[in-house]
Amino acid sequence: MGLGKTVQTIVFLYSLYKEGHSKGPYLVSAPLSTIINWEREFEMWAPDFYVVTYTGDKESRSVIRENEFSFEDNAIRTQIKFHVLLTSYELITIDQAVLGSIEWACLVVDEAHRLKNNQSKFFRVLNSYKIDYKLLLTGTPLQNNLEELFHLLNFLTPERFNNLEGFLEEFADISKEDQIKKLHDLLGPHMLRRLKADVFKNMPAKTELIVRVELSQMQKKYYKFILTRNFEALNSKGGGNQVSLLNIMMDLKKCCNHPYLFPAPVLPNGSYDGNSLVKSSGKLMLLQKMLKKLRDGGHRVLIFSQMTKMLDLLEDFLEYEGYKYERIDGGITGGLRQEAIDRFNAPGAQQFCFLLSTRAGGLGINLATADTVIIYDSDWNPHNDIQAFSRAHRIGQNKKVMIYRFVTRASVEERITQVAKRKMMLTHLVVRPGLGSKSGSMTKQELDDILKFGTEELFKDDVEGE
Repeated sequence: MGLGKTVQTIVFLYSLYKEGHSKGPYLVSAPLSTIINWEREFEMWAPDFYVVTYTGDKESRSVIRENEFSFEDNAIRTQIKFHVLLTSYELITIDQAVLGSIEWACLVVDEAHRLKNNQSKFFRVLNSYKIDYKLLLTGTPLQNNLEELFHLLNFLTPERFNNLEGFLEEFADISKEDQIKKLHDLLGPHMLRRLKADVFKNMPAKTELIVRVELSQMQKKYYKFILTRNFEALNSKGGGNQVSLLNIMMDLKKCCNHPYLFPAPVLPNGSYDGNSLVKSSGKLMLLQKMLKKLRDGGHRVLIFSQMTKMLDLLEDFLEYEGYKYERIDGGITGGLRQEAIDRFNAPGAQQFCFLLSTRAGGLGINLATADTVIIYDSDWNPHNDIQAFSRAHRIGQNKKVMIYRFVTRASVEERITQVAKRKMMLTHLVVRPGLGSKSGSMTKQELDDILKFGTEELFKDDVEGE
């Protein structure tokens, strides 16, 4: 991530065209939020390409088809007008009738881990398109288990990878060295892997620190209340189902972030009292001290959270502290998103912080003008956090990058971090030697284990206090 997959792909397609290997047309499918960036890069690296961006509502797309596709009486002419069609995942499915009738010289899927499930509509529809060659771009080919990797390989070469059971059986005991070598040999012809160290020899170092945070008094009160209120579900004899356990987990995660994520007192103007806002959360008290030092040291900071409501609270906090900032979450798309990035990256920009939601802000964004990343709360899927901090640790970065991951001590968060480490081991194994396990989603037992982690200590404090 941050190694120039976009640029390499554009130059690859351009060279195919310029050297006479292929006349196109090429289909590029990417997340809607990254399409503006793709347009820019095409303009810069392949100026002679006629690139059509196929997005917008039904009427807009109809106009594009009429004027840019070279249709004649609703039948496609043999001569297609454009070299590249740039579109989103959703439109691949919605406009299947039109796009699926074109013979594509090459398909490029950006953030191709979207294809990790062969039951998804996107996978099935795209599989029915007429495509000569396929190129999948991803920084995370394997997020949970080997099955997901198999589906990517099956999409690329279905004639070779068509037996999932056989594949999983063959690599069931993935911790054995001969199995790892065999898997690497199998993947070799299909995977071109670049490490930051290969591409960019002078890449500044990055250091990740797990910062263990204490719960505030208010948070402890809420945490105990959530646990006691759900005693039946948490007591194995009472036997809570998986859904109720996940709901409890979300409440506990909210509590670790900030108690105001539950109904909280507001001032007449609708905002919170700044001092109370900070003192109510262990993480915010720490963040307040850290940001002061980081600001004095001339650093710029990206702050990631999974919860948009937490980003709202962080906005209130930054306003209270008097820091200038930008923000991107799932509700901010296209042009507005790019404008925020451009403002933050502009020479001499005054913005000190950039608030991002882990999933929306983790894809195809370059924020190498920041050198500090704070993961306010960790994602279930460690690859989403890696995508997140790769916004800063990428080509163009000329300072050492510090990553601070906030984890509430003796809580669900601490246990989630341990589970995430296990998932990471599988990636290290498949794409380079190491150890790992085949399991993907969590069992009820694991959920149970996570929820109860640290509770003994929390309630023991109570008893000692009495």
